[in-house]
Amino acid sequence: MAEKEIRRQLKLLMAMSTINHSFGAHLELEDVSRIAVRELVKLLNCDGCAVLLFDGDKIRVPAEKDFLRLLNGVELSTNTPAIRQLINTRRSIFSQDFHSPPVKVMPNRALPKAPIFAPVIIRDEVRGLIYLHKDSFNRDDVRFAESLAHEVAIALERALVYSQVKILGIRDGLTGTFNRRKFDEDLEAEIARSVRYNNPLSMVMVDIDFFKAYNDVHGHPMGDNLLKRLVTVLGSNLRPFDKVYRYGGEEFVILLPETGKEKAILATQRLIEVLRQEQFEGEKESQPGGKLTVSMGLAGFPEDGNTKDLLLKHADMALYRAKSDGRNRIWVYNA
Repeated sequence: MAEKEIRRQLKLLMAMSTINHSFGAHLELEDVSRIAVRELVKLLNCDGCAVLLFDGDKIRVPAEKDFLRLLNGVELSTNTPAIRQLINTRRSIFSQDFHSPPVKVMPNRALPKAPIFAPVIIRDEVRGLIYLHKDSFNRDDVRFAESLAHEVAIALERALVYSQVKILGIRDGLTGTFNRRKFDEDLEAEIARSVRYNNPLSMVMVDIDFFKAYNDVHGHPMGDNLLKRLVTVLGSNLRPFDKVYRYGGEEFVILLPETGKEKAILATQRLIEVLRQEQFEGEKESQPGGKLTVSMGLAGFPEDGNTKDLLLKHADMALYRAKSDGRNRIWVYNA
């Protein structure tokens, strides 16, 4: 083996050892991606670097250095010709390849002098890419980057598996919304945040009226579909930072951060109206009046309870009052 090749192999082995040592026991996707960017910038002495992961036709960037600035707000897609080529060929794209259209990853105005796009292959599938740029790269740099991308892919695979396990731990298996365990954690966190920043917090408990009658007439599979449909309707009519949780059976909880009771009342009234307008399969055959409805109980922090247990208790009392007062309505707890 030639001395040059020996030096190249030694450099690669040392780089692989360095990057694996840096990953250590980290399992969070953002942590692994951030470490990868940091180490690749040092090992390849480059100006910019990013980890890009594919999610259908969308691309997310969990960590980067001097990459998003070049894009200037332009969104990337896996339907871009160069990325389709990278996925299909499973081979890196080097700056010299950009002289042969239709290879194009970013707008021309954003393209740096010498980019490398190395595939991140996980379980024999291209799941993302490593982006690198500086004033000049050569073919040896490309091979070096590909080898390191393989090491990064191993760490990213562990992180992706870990994130999936975490999701299973906080999501309801049927509806896909957050579960009771996640609710307990988030409620404590939101109360602590409200105390720290002196912000209000509202909680809404939601119960489907006469759900047992629906299940008795249509069976549990249709009842399950109804629960999933309800979650979709609720989620699409709330703010991005509001959260819906399955509390148990046909009961759900909504947390409205930084929201006082007056605004929360308006939000819940809007939800009630939206649900009244929705048409649910089987409602005419099984529900009183031929319409599926919900009841809601609302309580606010800190005025209706300055602890997690009190707030939950009073929201539940308000829900009970809404049910006993005729259903298909909101009841607001008043301390």
